[in-house]
Amino acid sequence: MTQLANLSEIRSLVDRGAIFYVGHSGGKDSQAMYAAVRKVVPDHQVRVVHADLGDIEHAGIKDFIRANIDHELIIANAIFADGSPKDFFGAVRARRATLDRNGQFDAPAFPSSASRFCTSDLKTGPVWKAIKADGDHDLVVNCVGIRAEESKARAKKIKNRGTLNLNKKNTNGKRDAFDWWPIADWLIDDVWAEILGAGQWPHEAYGFDGTTATDNDRLSCVFCIFGSVKDLRHGARLRPDLLEKYDELERDVRSTMFHGQTLKERIGIEIEVNPHQEELAL
Repeated sequence: MTQLANLSEIRSLVDRGAIFYVGHSGGKDSQAMYAAVRKVVPDHQVRVVHADLGDIEHAGIKDFIRANIDHELIIANAIFADGSPKDFFGAVRARRATLDRNGQFDAPAFPSSASRFCTSDLKTGPVWKAIKADGDHDLVVNCVGIRAEESKARAKKIKNRGTLNLNKKNTNGKRDAFDWWPIADWLIDDVWAEILGAGQWPHEAYGFDGTTATDNDRLSCVFCIFGSVKDLRHGARLRPDLLEKYDELERDVRSTMFHGQTLKERIGIEIEVNPHQEELAL
């Protein structure tokens, strides 16, 4: 097994009875993380939580996760302040409305690397709400499968913060809360090996051939601002209906997903500069 980060500290937290909440998106990193964490944390101290992204997820994600875990799946849902369900489309439209009220008529409404409100609003926030609602546990660890190899930004974040940190926002007089990035220094081959070693197979959207991914590079939203053009093109082939919803959203909020490029333009530019690739009918 490829070693997990902070093993000595983690074993101490296990001995203290910590409950480990493994975030599972259905992607390769969280799938491998779950398999690896189970080797060092007793099953009765493991929970699995999924931030439900609704229609923008790949089809069958929750069924895929359930088929590859031996725990109950906790679903974390985002809600607006009035209690109504919040999804990506609603969050972007709400941001447009807020920007307009503040006179920022030309400010972008979509998330960006500098303003990743989709992550905080639809993933991190709901996951921590689900953790706190799960029981009166006085020691909890939120496990997130980010890796330095994924991007320079993540590598810098991991280097600066370390891989095990007290979560001050969710720590109080009754509960100590930690964030743990157990596979932060793993390479992609380590991820595939862990999944295969667990007798599992990655989600079909990857097009995994036993060695590498031939379709998606990553699995989060079908259309993600951080997705490769290959991911976006594959998503458009799988979900042309969703592509049209994003197209409508861009028009509604007077913004584009990619700094002046619409989602369709982003995909179309890649087709144009790679003429030998299969054309995508938009």
